[in-house]
Amino acid sequence: MTAHRISHPVFGTVEFDPADPECSWETTAGSVRVDLTFAGAVVSPDALDEVAPFVAELARFDARARAAIEDDVDAVLGDYLDFDGAEALPHTTPDTFPAALRLVRVGLYPGDPETRAVFDYTLGRDLTDHLVAVRFGAGRTVGAVAVES
Repeated sequence: MTAHRISHPVFGTVEFDPADPECSWETTAGSVRVDLTFAGAVVSPDALDEVAPFVAELARFDARARAAIEDDVDAVLGDYLDFDGAEALPHTTPDTFPAALRLVRVGLYPGDPETRAVFDYTLGRDLTDHLVAVRFGAGRTVGAVAVES
């Protein structure tokens, strides 16, 4: 089957193959990688509209994600340190940890029933492979904060 294209005001031209069970589109917004992952057969302008605010209003959603990390900083920091240990990571106090995290990726999942976006934060790839992942669900509300590898 041939690739299909959708033009979108935020994403530009998104190309996908309806026969491919998973397609992706990727760009960079400053130092943040943004990727769009979707089931090829269900891509529509409406699905892209659903996740576009995460890119168009990146600073606002970054602030909401960081607030969620700060709200649960002791648990998040504890999980992060369980993977790498305090001696391996700088900025590992509850007061300094949230501000030291850098947003490195925004994953968008249009049409997904549970997750619309995931904001991934790190202290630095040179220090750890682990990320603090903040998931946004339907209604663009924070659904969960977790440490992942």
